[in-house]
Amino acid sequence: MKHTPLYDAHVAHGGKIVDFAGWDMPIQYSGVLDEYHAVRTTAGLFDVSHMGRIQVAGVDAVSYLQRVTTNDVEKIDPLHSQYSMICNTEGGVKDDIFIYRLAQNKFLLCVNGSNREKILDWLLQQNDQKEDVHIDDRSASISQLALQGPAAQAIMQQELGPDLDSLKPRQFQEVTVCGAPCVISRTGYTGERGYELYIPADQVLDIWKQLMAIGEVHGLKPAGLGARDLLRLDMGYFLYGNDLTEEITPIEAGAEWLVCWDKGPFVGHEELRRQKDQGPTKRLIAFELLPKAVPRHGMKLLADGMEIGEVASGNLSPILQKGIGLAYVLPPYSEMGTQFDVEIRGKHVHAKVVKAPFYKRPKPAA
Repeated sequence: MKHTPLYDAHVAHGGKIVDFAGWDMPIQYSGVLDEYHAVRTTAGLFDVSHMGRIQVAGVDAVSYLQRVTTNDVEKIDPLHSQYSMICNTEGGVKDDIFIYRLAQNKFLLCVNGSNREKILDWLLQQNDQKEDVHIDDRSASISQLALQGPAAQAIMQQELGPDLDSLKPRQFQEVTVCGAPCVISRTGYTGERGYELYIPADQVLDIWKQLMAIGEVHGLKPAGLGARDLLRLDMGYFLYGNDLTEEITPIEAGAEWLVCWDKGPFVGHEELRRQKDQGPTKRLIAFELLPKAVPRHGMKLLADGMEIGEVASGNLSPILQKGIGLAYVLPPYSEMGTQFDVEIRGKHVHAKVVKAPFYKRPKPAA
């Protein structure tokens, strides 16, 4: 099993360690619901160093990334980031990623931890040796923290001051945090205002400790993967392996907004274009259960006496107190307000198609 540099800190904080894609990671500390509510009301600090961090640099880095990702890399300004996807030749999603433009021809790709080796191999395979492109796996040398929640800004301001106020969503700065060089980005996976910090691995423990100390007065708590999954589902965010796989395309997943059709050919382009023109055979929907119950991955969806799809992700939202989920259904059942049943332990529970996100952060008081 692999460990992040913070493994001992997780154990010391009472973290319950589980196997996550070959990593020993904390699923919870004080409890999944306690950590979930901390992020929604104060702040939570996540170790996400199990994610992959791959640097792509060189004179041809832009044209290379245009070819291997679905979005338009040309649109990323330096010190900005972009959500995108990497597809196989059939248009299936190999991974959903964030691309950070560190400089004109230098990028950092954040990939899912379960896909790091697969994506690194794929990127190397796609590298035409005639191109000036250098691919470097920085996952071991760079660690990653996510500070998320309404109090995240106040916590970071104690270290960085008012300069942080100018940072807009998906922008980042290269700064010094607690004495260490750091890339701090306005990105996250919870729907709350927050930051992701990319830090030298040999200094991340000190930063973790100092952020926890600074945040104590604000109610900051360490948070694990259990709370992270509930928080992202509230927002309708994808979880790779559930909502996205290599058998699912961006068109089917409702992520056509991540596909740039006019930038030129890219891997999977022809199949995605065909699917766009002809229509997909299934579509991703957001749904909520009408009575209180809990939908889970793999449960069948039923309507008109037949099976119309299955749950990709599902749970009970702690803040909404509703069963919510994402599911793939036959296209005629994807319209807003369409009702169907979810088969839960042999019972048919009524549900309907709704619009994501399920949860919207309250606006600050005037």
